[in-house]
Amino acid sequence: MKVEDVKGKLFQDNYIDIAVEEYLKFKESNEYGEKYKELVLKKLNDYLNNKRITAENVLEVIKEFQNQNPPSGSFVHWKCLFDLFNFAMQDPFKVAELLNFLYEDSANLNLRIKRFIDSAKDYKPRGSFGTPLVGYLLAGYDMRRYPLYKDDAFKDFLESFGIGEFSKDVAEKYYNYYSICEILTDYFVQKGYMKNPSMLDTQDFIFCVTSYKQLMCKIAVKYLYGHAKMLHTFEKDITEFIDYINNLPEDYIAYLKNKYSEKEKVNLIRFEVADMILQNKKITVEDFEKLKNDIQNKSEKNILKSWSDFGILFPFYYDRFKEKVNIELKKIYNALKSIEHFSDFEFKENKYICDFEGPANFGSSICGIALYPKDKETHKTSAQLLFDVSAKGVRYGLYVGSKLQRRINGKTEDIEIITNIEDFSFSKVEEKLVDVFDRFKELNYLEQHNEVSTQEGKKLEISVDFDKTLRIENLFFEDEEVLLKRISTALKSGKHIILIGPPGTGKTKLAKEICKSYGVEYEMVTAMSDWSTYDTIGGYKPDIDGSLFFDEGVFLRLFKDKNSKTLTNKWLIIDEINRADIDKAFGALFSVITGQRVILSFKTKEGENIIVRPQEGDDDIYPKDHEYIVPRDFRIIGTMNTYDKTSLYEMSYAFMRRFAFIPVTIPKNIDGELVEKYLRIWGIEDKSINNISLKEGLAKVWEITNRYRKIGPGIVEDVARYVSIEGDYTSAVILYILPQFEGLLENEIKNFVEELCQSEVDDFAKQKEKLKDFVSDFFGISF
Repeated sequence: MKVEDVKGKLFQDNYIDIAVEEYLKFKESNEYGEKYKELVLKKLNDYLNNKRITAENVLEVIKEFQNQNPPSGSFVHWKCLFDLFNFAMQDPFKVAELLNFLYEDSANLNLRIKRFIDSAKDYKPRGSFGTPLVGYLLAGYDMRRYPLYKDDAFKDFLESFGIGEFSKDVAEKYYNYYSICEILTDYFVQKGYMKNPSMLDTQDFIFCVTSYKQLMCKIAVKYLYGHAKMLHTFEKDITEFIDYINNLPEDYIAYLKNKYSEKEKVNLIRFEVADMILQNKKITVEDFEKLKNDIQNKSEKNILKSWSDFGILFPFYYDRFKEKVNIELKKIYNALKSIEHFSDFEFKENKYICDFEGPANFGSSICGIALYPKDKETHKTSAQLLFDVSAKGVRYGLYVGSKLQRRINGKTEDIEIITNIEDFSFSKVEEKLVDVFDRFKELNYLEQHNEVSTQEGKKLEISVDFDKTLRIENLFFEDEEVLLKRISTALKSGKHIILIGPPGTGKTKLAKEICKSYGVEYEMVTAMSDWSTYDTIGGYKPDIDGSLFFDEGVFLRLFKDKNSKTLTNKWLIIDEINRADIDKAFGALFSVITGQRVILSFKTKEGENIIVRPQEGDDDIYPKDHEYIVPRDFRIIGTMNTYDKTSLYEMSYAFMRRFAFIPVTIPKNIDGELVEKYLRIWGIEDKSINNISLKEGLAKVWEITNRYRKIGPGIVEDVARYVSIEGDYTSAVILYILPQFEGLLENEIKNFVEELCQSEVDDFAKQKEKLKDFVSDFFGISF
């Protein structure tokens, strides 16, 4: 392919526009790590400005390039400059002359590079004188005119458009790359994306969109979502689809006519549609219906039985984009597979990637990916890590294939959806897939697990290694080391724990992370004021035949697998534990927690009383039908908001003695630097909103709020997400912070409003009346 033909590939749709818009946002985020390039190249540009390279200073010049070359990044391998330095040591006059000619802007670029490379190869045929070295030398001379070069980035960029490598010749390769950068730079100016962009800007764009997983996937998802929305529109309105087809380029219609020229049945309809458009320039819905009927009447069978109008016309939209759609899907597929947590797991290679044609090639408005184990026959017989894009948004999580679903009792899906495509981030997907990964493996190897667990005399491992170092991910605490030490020591010493602190300090997430770190499954419930022993222990329920059977409650479900009849050890997380009357709800189970055996009044169908008892010695891991065994290493983790501890149900002293109360505090020193750390964890970019950076604005709101009521980073995250999208601090405070002020004195709430309005965040002063109106309505306060 020639460079002039590349334009058609680059700009055949809106991919470049999506990529540039997302790149410019990414460049302002904390994830962007390429700022060093401009600093390094500016030093070299200033150094070489008006400098005539001579035999006397050529070694000094190359040494400067060596000194400025970053140890890692997107410049050039150290050996390239090492070989060039040795070349200059041997023949300084020659190398000085070659560099001066390389920097002669009036001469042909291809010729300049070719002469430099040929001479270097004559000196050392196996020397490292490749395209990256040429790019670095030229960009070091003038970064506005010449781009840095990185093989992988350029190759991946070309492959994004289905373009293979132009040439292996260094001079031709860089010249082609340079020409494409020129095309892109002109486009950036023409579309107003950048003011006076340099070749460094274009190189940086190519590098970032091919090297940063988060950015690459965001672009891919937005691109796929655009097609999904368009196809969904055509699915719903065939008239709109036909209007679209009537405006397609004539050469594309001719291509489709030729493609279906020797076909029959449905493909013959497609041929006739293309032919009619080429002849009459337009086709109506009535014309299309007549074509279908005419071709159907020529066939003895119902050839349209499985086909919708959308499916018949689908190739008129999709043939142009099919290759590009599959390229973007493959990028997401590779990104999902490369998640570090999955590094030791083997997925089925290149299966299952389903583009908009759908599994039966009828056409659809959804495309997706399913990762499943290498040793499984198809996705239908597997639990899958699912990712798909439709007009509704992006879905991701755990899904079970239709053939496997029939053999599983209970929940088979754990899916999340992002409906606002602007909210998509790869880190959210990664977090979810890592979270469901253990369940994914469990479901895929359920039958093997049951075989092993039912072997006579086989012991299942239900103990917990409390000596293991407790680690947490995607959470930040100011005194993290002290906090984790308190938790691990309490759990190791046999205590259950209650995490106590202000709202939003991450107590619930921390509880989940504790279970994850120790490698235990957990059940999470939110305490309710109407809880009773029926919810926790269980009670009688009518069977299909009208007879009563004992239906176990949330607590007993933790200790026995109904299918394999084996002992299990799931921990219990009770969110907002003091919202329930715990002594009443747990009843007899309190005795079990304290190490006693309990005989319940409920009986099995065989007439035996249900027994709940602690694990003793080397207990058999197969409890009897009427028996529930509480493992030694079972723990309860409760959470409690500081403000609720005296206003809701109290726990008896005897119950509280079994728990360690561990404070989860808010940071003492709240400033922009601290908030910046949280923004990175939350995957929210720091940007200027209403003349103040997001991190500084949030810090100020958080600091003022804490003078009146302590809140944790979880609530600040809600505020951050709202402000980063809407740019409206006032509404965010109304939605997430002011409801926490219930119970404060009237003057405290008024002072809070005044402090906000006098702060550096001028949005509050602008919307002061809106803030006051809410406070008046919600708290009944008159200003």
